[in-house]
Amino acid sequence: MPLVVVNRGKQITEGDFCLLTNRLPKIIAGALTCDNPDGKLTQADIEVWVRSADLHDIGSEKLQIVVFAGLYPERLANKVDRKKMIEDEIKKLLPPDIHGWVWVIMAESFFGEF
Repeated sequence: MPLVVVNRGKQITEGDFCLLTNRLPKIIAGALTCDNPDGKLTQADIEVWVRSADLHDIGSEKLQIVVFAGLYPERLANKVDRKKMIEDEIKKLLPPDIHGWVWVIMAESFFGEF
């Protein structure tokens, strides 16, 4: 279950930010799903945590998106293409004056529910 942490930054409007956060689960699921049985994703598998830039943050002017996802060989095979797919879908949603970055971190992980 990928976790997406979004730091709003100071330049994005509430409307654009709501549009982005509502669409992120579909974007992330589409970009990171893979043929591994444990790597198949739907929108419902994606958690999105949102925070707004704080006056104590350094370098938080831009929209920042960090994606934590499980490490599977099928994802690694074309990891740059997957990251680019996320970037491209985000760019389609936002006005051209909104700048930011996406960082996809894949690692072994162990998820459990209680």
